[in-house]
Amino acid sequence: MLVCATHARVPPYGRPCFFSSRTQQEAALLLSFNKHYREMAACASDTVAAGPRLVDKDDARSEIWRYFAYLADSEGKATDMSRPVCRKCYKQLQTKGANTSNLAKHLADKHAELHKEFKDRQRSAAMGSGRATPQRQQPTQQPTLQAMFEQHNKYPRESKEVKRLNRAVAEFICLDQVPVYIVEKAGFRNLMQNLDKRYDVPSRNFFMYNEIPKMYNETRAIISAQLSHTPNTFFSCTTDLWTSRTVDTYMAVTLQFITQSWEMQSWCLGCSALYSDHTADTLKETLEQIITDSWGLDMANMAGMTTDNASNNRKAFSEYTWIPCFGHNLHLAVNKAIDIDRVASCLSRLRKTVSGFSRSNKMSRLFKDKQKSLKLPQHTLIHDEPTRWGSTYDMVERFCEQQQAVSAVLAEDRKKWHLMPRDTDMTTIEIVRDVLAPLSDFTDALSGEKETTISSVLPLMWKIKACLIEEEGDRPLAIEMKNKIRGDFEKRYDDHNLQMTLNTSTFLDPRFKDTFVTMEEDIKRELLLKSEAVQLPSHSPVDPRGTGAAPKRNKRDLKSLLCTITTEKKGADNSETRHHSPTPATPTDRRLNVEFLEYKQLREISPAEDPLAWWSQHEAQLPILAHFAKNYLCIAASSCASERVFSTSGNICSPRRSRLTEEHLDMLVFLAKNLNKCKK
Repeated sequence: MLVCATHARVPPYGRPCFFSSRTQQEAALLLSFNKHYREMAACASDTVAAGPRLVDKDDARSEIWRYFAYLADSEGKATDMSRPVCRKCYKQLQTKGANTSNLAKHLADKHAELHKEFKDRQRSAAMGSGRATPQRQQPTQQPTLQAMFEQHNKYPRESKEVKRLNRAVAEFICLDQVPVYIVEKAGFRNLMQNLDKRYDVPSRNFFMYNEIPKMYNETRAIISAQLSHTPNTFFSCTTDLWTSRTVDTYMAVTLQFITQSWEMQSWCLGCSALYSDHTADTLKETLEQIITDSWGLDMANMAGMTTDNASNNRKAFSEYTWIPCFGHNLHLAVNKAIDIDRVASCLSRLRKTVSGFSRSNKMSRLFKDKQKSLKLPQHTLIHDEPTRWGSTYDMVERFCEQQQAVSAVLAEDRKKWHLMPRDTDMTTIEIVRDVLAPLSDFTDALSGEKETTISSVLPLMWKIKACLIEEEGDRPLAIEMKNKIRGDFEKRYDDHNLQMTLNTSTFLDPRFKDTFVTMEEDIKRELLLKSEAVQLPSHSPVDPRGTGAAPKRNKRDLKSLLCTITTEKKGADNSETRHHSPTPATPTDRRLNVEFLEYKQLREISPAEDPLAWWSQHEAQLPILAHFAKNYLCIAASSCASERVFSTSGNICSPRRSRLTEEHLDMLVFLAKNLNKCKK
């Protein structure tokens, strides 16, 4: 309260009023009193507005600390960490450790608006971090004494868990082709103990004599059930011989057929040991024993047998439709050109040069330095393998690419000059590269097991012959090499029965029926003769053409290669174009003749499409031709399937597993090739 000099008050602007009735001394006294009163009021006002000095909590995570803090001393440090202060009302609250329940309760009781704001902030923070607001966990029940003992007890031998884990270990052994004795290794047992302490891994004898034979029998039963589902299904086989590290001979047999849903299916039937000489009679007897006795199949339904060109194979399977391996024929034909004296001597010197770099660490380091300085690709030199002509082409092509770096390294060391290629050698190498380059795409073109390959032989043969035609400007060595390859390759396919099989397969392939077939009239006559014995199912399959389903496409290198070949063939003048003449019809074959006419009127499909998918859509329209399509299109054009079996056998019969018996090797190879397919 301010006091005026006259009326015991002071005007709002703070200047005292002086009247003549007051003396100068009284006025001075009043001014002193008013000044002291203002200072006390200002001090009281500042204290209420600012409140006590506070300091924030360090490393605060909860949103509650936006509303609470600690009392601070003169240095700005917290005085009591157990009693935070409310920023609104400056009330001190008791807390224990990190528990903030009392703080939240204080906001809820005293400051409802702040408590609502706190809950909103808490909810927003939880959503921003991608997690929900943590819920109060239910107290876990303490395990009983019996449960604690059970955690350390092993599973019973006949329990489901043990059977499941035993089967998983057996599948691991077969699919990854690891030794059976791995189950007794310390590392594997330690792994299993860390995965499941209650599982006791059985011994190697249990897996070899119990679990793996049981799995083998189950897999055989699945395959047998699929093969016996349609007893009259046509199938083709491939076979080859292999000698193990223990000088034991095995004969592998693979089977390929078209299912009722028009899908190509292949199985490995076994890897049987041979205990006598590799004569034609032995091979034939072993094959019939595997197919007839072991699997219960009818040899009359075997559409074809694909092997290499060994004389014993050709003689053993002459009674059946024998098909020479396309890759093997091409290999033998190319070898005729490689065996020319000038080419053979040049390649021999090239192999010595490549070996000089691959066996010397110093030359390899210098070679890499020269590649960097000359800005050449960082590729190593390739040494060829005698059993694959493609590796010879790869060796020649890589040497031509790195010739500058090789010559630069050899020129710096006088002792290595004998490895330097001569000018005549470089000319020969370039000729070999140019002749073999167009053929390199055909090496593995027909090695697939999931697609139709036999009908692609004639298109590939046409392309190979086109690549080997003499051109203007060819050098004499190039002409000689082309003639050698073309002459040997044509000789291996000049058999009439083989040509009939190839032409019939190509005719029944809707991709090539109008382009590459050269014996159409002979094909029709033969199919008319065979149609008398055709027994179609009593109910025809539903024609799915109205469903609008498009043929599935198979994106593989063979498809793109066939697209290119077909385009070139249709644009070229084919001297082998056949002239069609009407086929006489009789009452017995009139139905097939109608199918011939309908099939001829249908346009060819793209080589990128699947012919089996096309037949699945037209089976109801062309039932007899569909029957023959399943007969011919299942034949394999290459024996790569059986050769892959021996690659698997080599991984299983390793030097550390050379004591495997023939029976166990057969089981392991069979499961390695078929187990995954059965599981799918």
